[in-house]
Amino acid sequence: MMLRLMMALQSAGAGDIPADFDLKKVQPAADASAIVVTAQRRNQRIERAPPPGTEPPLGKAEFRLFGQVKANVHAESQGFANGTTSQRVMVGIKLPF
Repeated sequence: MMLRLMMALQSAGAGDIPADFDLKKVQPAADASAIVVTAQRRNQRIERAPPPGTEPPLGKAEFRLFGQVKANVHAESQGFANGTTSQRVMVGIKLPF
């Protein structure tokens, strides 16, 4: 029942958007109390490119100890509500079974 209501509310005001619609051409409304909503038109997928000015992530520090046993070393950082930060180095061992 709730799903049907949500679907009905979403489709109530839906109309066809022209293919040549451009938000850059939208002019402010003459009425001061009018609300004009504009947004950037973009693909809904998550962008994979890192923000400019950031370094690429480091590779995984994993190495083989002996046989199928692997070890890895990584750093973790956790922020707390009071503003302090806990930083630690973790060592992990993977044993296949």
